[in-house]
Amino acid sequence: MQFIRQILFELRHQSLVTWLSIIGTALAIFLVMSNFMIGRIDSVQVAPETNRPRICYGFGMDIIQPNNHTTSNPSLETAQFIYDNLEGVECVSYSQADYTTFTTVADNGKRLPARVKSVDQNYWKIYDYTFEEGHPFTPEEVEAGVKNIIITRDYANNIFGKGEPAIGRHVNINNKDFIVSGIVKTPNPLLARTSADVFPTHTAMQLPQNIMCNYFGDYCPVLLLKPGVTISDMRPRINHRYDELTRKLAKTDSICEAIPHGQPYSTEMMARGVSTNTGITADDNNYITYLIYAILLLIPAINLSSMTRARMRRRVSEIGLLRAFGCTRGRLILNLLTENFILSMLGGLLGLLLSFIFIMGFSNYFVVYGDIYYVTPEQSVATPSFEMLFSWQAFLLVLAFCFILNLLSAGLPILKAASINPAEALNGDNNHK
Repeated sequence: MQFIRQILFELRHQSLVTWLSIIGTALAIFLVMSNFMIGRIDSVQVAPETNRPRICYGFGMDIIQPNNHTTSNPSLETAQFIYDNLEGVECVSYSQADYTTFTTVADNGKRLPARVKSVDQNYWKIYDYTFEEGHPFTPEEVEAGVKNIIITRDYANNIFGKGEPAIGRHVNINNKDFIVSGIVKTPNPLLARTSADVFPTHTAMQLPQNIMCNYFGDYCPVLLLKPGVTISDMRPRINHRYDELTRKLAKTDSICEAIPHGQPYSTEMMARGVSTNTGITADDNNYITYLIYAILLLIPAINLSSMTRARMRRRVSEIGLLRAFGCTRGRLILNLLTENFILSMLGGLLGLLLSFIFIMGFSNYFVVYGDIYYVTPEQSVATPSFEMLFSWQAFLLVLAFCFILNLLSAGLPILKAASINPAEALNGDNNHK
């Protein structure tokens, strides 16, 4: 309690400097945490992508021929050749690489643009959508090409009317009649891999096959790794499959090489922008991120150090009195650091609150969500939900940042204050030094 009383005393008697210290800390934490949370959206584990650490993608194909260099997404046959029965993979889904926008027509005559993504039965095992009504596709439905669709709650409300039944209703997509067999909770548009309105089976939609030299199509294999298996573990196995594909293709079409480009990719890598003919590594961007954090902590720490020094100068007599009554230098330093840390925590919590308010309410005015190649209209107006931002990890990071900021800003001034000769301090000789 003595620390709290001391802080309340300083808020009354050194209000300007103390409040400036709190606000300075709050701004520093606000900048660091806002940057951290926005970057974390690409890796946060939230439904329907709670398995993100175990999910990876076989995105794109790059094939070099003697007189041609072709890149696109793989066909179903090619994707299955590479990704079927891989060691370390619990489940693989062969789904559409991206959604296609169609004008859909309901049985009530209402027309509505919709993002349509064709999937298979394993898609619902990898991603944990919340089914409000109905059920996922069965393997038999996918194999037979049954014209059933699963739709989001928002789409159901918009095309059939809020509160109106949707299961069993008919929707026409690209001149094909589908029946609604399931309704899922609408995912946040910022979850680009799972955000769509309508999900038919890929067999019913008949995705493009055998385009551009017969090995390309419109598929993006999604792999759910077994617990304990990493993306680094999978790359040699996928490279081996690509080598097999190169040997197979060379026998028929004189193709020189099929290039994996470091596949598979994590969700975070996909969000940073992966093309079909280049790879990307997360480490390249991590160094820049750490540098930004260091700058955002170091610059405020320099300014806060001056404020802490000003507060310590006004407490010289108090420090001298404590030293005169036997308080050791180590004990004094610990007490002063603890007081300053509490002040830092007040600023840190204020900064964390400001981060939530900014990101959830205003960040879409300043931050471009989506990958570097394409931002959907839905993403341009979407904001992260609270569950996407809050975590104990974020809270502990605030504690860590406050502790570091406290040491950087208060360490030197407190060491100097604790080194003052008690007799000189009681005489007031150092009050303005």
